[in-house]
Amino acid sequence: MNKAISRVFIIGVVLFMALVINLTWIMAVRANWFSDRPQNKLALAKEMKIERGNILGFDGSTIAGSVSRSGYYYRDYPQGTLAPQLIGYDSLRYGRTGIEAAMNDYLTGQSTNLGVQSWVDKLLGRRPQGASVKLTLVPAVQKAAQKALSGQRGAIIALDPKTGALIAAASAPTYDPANLDDQWARLSADGNAPLLSRSTQGLYVPGSAFKVVTAAGGLDYGKVTPRTPFVDTGTYVVFGGKVTNYGGEVFGPNDFTTALTLSINTTFGKVGNLLQRKRLVATMQRFGFYQTPPLPLPAGEVVPSGRYGAKGILPPDAFMDPLAVAWAAVGQEKLLATPLQMALVAAGVANGGVVMKPYYAQQVIAPSGTVVQRAQPQQWKVAMKPAVAAQLNTMMQRVVTAGTGTSAALQGIQVAGKTGTAEKGDGTNLAWFIAFAPANDPKIAIAVVIEGTQSTGGEAAAPLAAEVIKTALAQTALP
Repeated sequence: MNKAISRVFIIGVVLFMALVINLTWIMAVRANWFSDRPQNKLALAKEMKIERGNILGFDGSTIAGSVSRSGYYYRDYPQGTLAPQLIGYDSLRYGRTGIEAAMNDYLTGQSTNLGVQSWVDKLLGRRPQGASVKLTLVPAVQKAAQKALSGQRGAIIALDPKTGALIAAASAPTYDPANLDDQWARLSADGNAPLLSRSTQGLYVPGSAFKVVTAAGGLDYGKVTPRTPFVDTGTYVVFGGKVTNYGGEVFGPNDFTTALTLSINTTFGKVGNLLQRKRLVATMQRFGFYQTPPLPLPAGEVVPSGRYGAKGILPPDAFMDPLAVAWAAVGQEKLLATPLQMALVAAGVANGGVVMKPYYAQQVIAPSGTVVQRAQPQQWKVAMKPAVAAQLNTMMQRVVTAGTGTSAALQGIQVAGKTGTAEKGDGTNLAWFIAFAPANDPKIAIAVVIEGTQSTGGEAAAPLAAEVIKTALAQTALP
């Protein structure tokens, strides 16, 4: 009998200790995780009694402010629906996304990096004051990007190639965060996904815009030069299959610069097999493919680009036969890329082969007015040698002056770009254009993608890029 009682006692003690350990783990290790859950209404309600700091544009204008109603603070939007997928929403019912979630500790004044006053508030148990976050986002450029996308599905994202600062990030269709709670059922059921941040979460076949990556690899590994000769017969037969040109065109003799200018698939398929799988994939990795770009947003709001299978992104060493390599070099096969990643490709060429870490927070400003955090641009990747970037810059300029991207040309501004047209098989295309300008001193790198169009990248995407570039370069200051 005593042995049985002892066993029950021991089991009880073990279960009690397990409960204590589990509660300790929840309260200490996972406290922040549980606090951030949208289902945690108590934490959200408590924070909504704090006057949330403003989210400001690069020009100092307010994008998201706070208004008080019945003892709680709610967001208001003086500039209307400006970059809502990037800014995110702040809802008692549906939680937070985007910058609202990523910068929440600063915006609610709970960060330990806000100076002495925040520590005093904590010690005295006083309600904290929210800090403001000044973004690199330029409202005038953002508005131009959103206007360009009006009535279409797609995304436009623009960066400063020398720093990585995010200048604009537009996604269409869009939504009004001021009416989120009332419209949630409709928005979440909408097949056009207005809540999706297409610029950082949208995965698209990159088409010929990806040829910039293939060209960088071919030039960097010494497999081709801008003048390497090729002959196009309209078909490149390889490994029991074939690569053909868009629209069945036949170009005849061409060199590598002409192949990029006119977007000749067969030549790029051949260059892909000169590189072979390992070198092509290594070039992709040097641009950031197969990794999540380090734009500091909540998990899942920035996704990696690369080759995708039924279960998600494939490992870099996944098998590819020569036909797959050829089509991947053209920008098709199993390749999927976000507009952010393709903007980083353009930025890498523009910045002499160096890809900078993308960022959106220019400053964090404490309630006292003191700037407690400033952006520090950082290098992320080295995609190619500077000499190769210079060659590719020149080749991409020719795409705009004499090739498939002429509709992106701007008077007095040299634009370097690359079109892309990915056929979806349902009679519609994905139209791409990636670019940077001015080509001799780049201040903006951009990616545009348009869904469900029957036009090409040169027709549907390049003119939109030109409008946004023109607006950006007309600003008195950029990040």
